[in-house]
Amino acid sequence: MKNRNTKKKAKRFLSAALVLVMTLSLMAGVMPVIDPAYAATEFKYASPFSKTGYSSYYHKDKYAGNLIVNGVDISDWQSKKCRFGDAKKDGVDFVIMRVTYSSYSKKALSTHNDEKFATLYANAKAAGLMRGVYVFSQAKNAAEGAAEATFAINRLKALGIGPADLCLPVYMDYEFAGGILGRMRGISKTNATNAAVAFCNTVKDAGYTPGIYANTTFFGSYIATQQLASDVDLWCAQYNKRNQSGVNYSKWQYSSSARIDGMLSFTGLQGKIDANFWYINKNKASSSVVTKIRGRTTLSKKAAKAPKFKVYAGKKRLIEGKDYIVGGIRNKTRGKGYAYIKGIGNYSGYALIPIKIAKKSKGSTKKLISCANYLRTANTERSSYLQTAANITYTVGNSYVIQDYLNIRKGAGTNYDKVRRSDLTAAMQKKTDTDSKYAILMPGQTVKCLAISGDWMKVSGGWICCRQGDDLYVR
Repeated sequence: MKNRNTKKKAKRFLSAALVLVMTLSLMAGVMPVIDPAYAATEFKYASPFSKTGYSSYYHKDKYAGNLIVNGVDISDWQSKKCRFGDAKKDGVDFVIMRVTYSSYSKKALSTHNDEKFATLYANAKAAGLMRGVYVFSQAKNAAEGAAEATFAINRLKALGIGPADLCLPVYMDYEFAGGILGRMRGISKTNATNAAVAFCNTVKDAGYTPGIYANTTFFGSYIATQQLASDVDLWCAQYNKRNQSGVNYSKWQYSSSARIDGMLSFTGLQGKIDANFWYINKNKASSSVVTKIRGRTTLSKKAAKAPKFKVYAGKKRLIEGKDYIVGGIRNKTRGKGYAYIKGIGNYSGYALIPIKIAKKSKGSTKKLISCANYLRTANTERSSYLQTAANITYTVGNSYVIQDYLNIRKGAGTNYDKVRRSDLTAAMQKKTDTDSKYAILMPGQTVKCLAISGDWMKVSGGWICCRQGDDLYVR
């Protein structure tokens, strides 16, 4: 990602070329591949876009089983009549757009609006893309980081773009620019970290989700990520077959040369576009106040563009646009797609709902969606649910809280039949989903441990899986 101001582009190009030679070592796109060999801790997943630089990309094993979503990030440099509808058909499900930027050649902080953002945003929304924004930052301290965030938030509010309009965060795009003439030259890790923390705190205080973008070098040398709040999303750039960063990123910008239908450069030709992978954990269990999500799992192609669901916290039905928003993944063509439900306002977290896109919509709107991830209250600290499967021991006689929708089975294993709800005691029936003939324990319910067999726990009426790998279903 680069700061591409629209003014005096041609005039700046030649002078910038000299500076570019001096700054190549800081750019994500030229980071060397340390270990070109395929590692046992990696798996292959190719980019859907042609001419991205490599035919296949290697992903860390910790992302195995995640849904990998494809997207782009753009500024006014890639804004010449972009056809986001064509991009969506070509596999783009999300776009992160530059909303504001700071100049890198000024001694004092100088913030500006991206001239094409409003148009880009409107077109991306009309095409059904999930949207996020970024701020090209040149902040040298906490005060400047907060000022950049405030400037961007004011721009978003002026355009009527609130937290309910963004499935993705407001990112601080933090990188060097301008070489030895850049205003960030000589910045310390302490000041850079303070600027990042201040930016994210300002974004969060305004009700938006904060994030940080940087390349592997910048993350490693200038940001102490352990000082960032646990809900700050990390987006890491490295233009290679693999991302070697040690930070816990959820998005990887892997190319700046993707060729994508409908994505045009400033010249009006098919452009070299920044391409990204987004990892969404399909199996991560978390504490939740959301007890049910109802909706169709088989949709027509038309309905799949804007899937509708009913989301409940207890008996209270949550309001779309106030408590949560819904985005679509791979929902443009027939086949398997997903709905991404993201909490906002008093709720955070997400739910990922598999959907089938067919010629005609089938299924009852009262059908319970059984998914592994659930929204949680926004004031729930991450530390309260980061207890892992590796460090918990279950004790017979103790009581535990259910973290996920769990089938009760007749024995300790998935090969055993599911228990019918009618076979439970009245007390246990109250803890299960009322819309299923089978016994499905709901998140938030308390059960007593009667016996342990491997990763399975015996409760009143049968057995439940209490953990699997790193995922913790009962705690």
